[in-house]
Amino acid sequence: MNISEEIKKAIKYGIFLGDISDDESDLFLRELNLFLIKKKNFCFFSNTTKAIIVSSDLEDLAEIFIHRGTLKVTPLAAEGYFKIFMDMLEFISKKHKKETEDKAKVKVKTTEEDESTEDDGDLWL
Repeated sequence: MNISEEIKKAIKYGIFLGDISDDESDLFLRELNLFLIKKKNFCFFSNTTKAIIVSSDLEDLAEIFIHRGTLKVTPLAAEGYFKIFMDMLEFISKKHKKETEDKAKVKVKTTEEDESTEDDGDLWL
């Protein structure tokens, strides 16, 4: 697998997030918007278009939106686009890592609850 080819595909076709509802994609974009702001990007989430617009002092740099479960980034300027794309990839990887860890915690907790032997109230010595 060539990393540069994969990045080119992601830029051209977007990043498939899975089958997500409109509410889930809205929440995802809002979380991404907050992340981008923390990374010192100037951006805002548009409720009407359901897209994030990332800007510089002079011009709009990119539009980020979700279409049919695919996260897409449209460059609006020649400069500054790639940094936004890389910030977006960082957000996706951190979100995925957190979700994976949360699922593992739930699985461990469920397993511990299943192994409990004190269900009948008797204490065995």
